[in-house]
Amino acid sequence: MYILYLKVFYWDTNKSEKSKGGDTILMESAVNTGSLLSNIRNASSLEAATAYHRSHPDPTFLDLLNALMERKKQKPVDIIQASGIERSYFYHILDGKKNPGRNMVLRIAICMNCKLEDINQLLRLSGYATLYPKIRRDAIIIYAISKNMSMSEVNDLLFSENQEPMYRKDQARQ
Repeated sequence: MYILYLKVFYWDTNKSEKSKGGDTILMESAVNTGSLLSNIRNASSLEAATAYHRSHPDPTFLDLLNALMERKKQKPVDIIQASGIERSYFYHILDGKKNPGRNMVLRIAICMNCKLEDINQLLRLSGYATLYPKIRRDAIIIYAISKNMSMSEVNDLLFSENQEPMYRKDQARQ
């Protein structure tokens, strides 16, 4: 389960700080997606169910990418070196000028040694399908992630299994 920690106001009927319409609102605290989903399901009104969303914009790919880079103490240059992504292209991604493709999102995340949950969240936020174990190529990538393989090792494994690689060896810098 992916957990995104954020400072939020959220509704909970078990604690009491301030009441509104039978629900109770807690002051700022960390909330994970599971708690947020539970609060939405148990809310007595749409207003209570969407209270969090009034004070927090929808997360974006860049929000999560920057949070992961900060959490993992990785700089753009580290990711550029590990992934083989062209420097200017990566900075265009960070500036929001370019939207990376699915393979590019995977390359970035794998080079950052992200967990599967983080990778799938990055894919979702960038508008792509998450890694799905019933798809052979995705299963190979999931296996590689679970074994902490490098980007080069993942690419070689895909190639050896007759699957589309993340990048061609002669085009590592794209």
